[in-house]
Amino acid sequence: MESDGKVKSLQKALKVLECFTPHAKELGVSEIARMLELNKSNVYNILATLEECGYVKKNKSSEKYSLDFKMVQFSYAVMANYPYTNLVVPVIKDLATDLNAIVYFGIPHGNEVLYLFSAYPKSYGKHIPYRSILGETAPYYCTSLGKALLISMEESEILPLISGEKVKYTENTLIEVSEILNDIRTSKERGYAIDNIEHENGVRCVGVPVTDRNGALIGAISASGPTSVVTEESVESISQKLTTAAFEIKSRL
Repeated sequence: MESDGKVKSLQKALKVLECFTPHAKELGVSEIARMLELNKSNVYNILATLEECGYVKKNKSSEKYSLDFKMVQFSYAVMANYPYTNLVVPVIKDLATDLNAIVYFGIPHGNEVLYLFSAYPKSYGKHIPYRSILGETAPYYCTSLGKALLISMEESEILPLISGEKVKYTENTLIEVSEILNDIRTSKERGYAIDNIEHENGVRCVGVPVTDRNGALIGAISASGPTSVVTEESVESISQKLTTAAFEIKSRL
């Protein structure tokens, strides 16, 4: 029983850490307590311990907490063990400059896509805002990266990933399961996926899956940019360059 209690305490602490996201960078005790349906004293004690250990820091003005830099050590340790970094990064860097668009690489992670790498063109301007993508997640159903991963899966694998609650991010976002499945089938036939202004207004993306030499899915790459750069007319040529890059990664494995 004592061991169970310790494990449950650890589980609660991990759930507290998971509350912090790029969209919820700073949270108070009451907010986290509501999110996790825990009492405030429990949450306060967990945060105080995490602060003492260097995992979160407290804003003295707002009395709210945010993740501290010690968390970065974990991401560094994870990426140091990721086997494809030296294969993927050089390829997507060259591709970003060639396409004058942001190129992303991501992998399946539960019910979302996990972004691992991003590459920017050498001469990107203000129309392409820079942001670190490592660790960000996004839905499968409305991103080209997510759809590119789905087209390498069987339909029985796809359904659980698109059947949950969905957000309609733009006018173009498909949220009906039947519509999403039809889109995936079309994507599978042509060999690439399109996010046609479905996740962010004014942004179009094209994505393809990346497999190893045995055909096993290892991730996906996508090219993303404003609709003035990733135009409807350029989608086909972008998809061809993405496919070539995916094959190059595959051939280096």
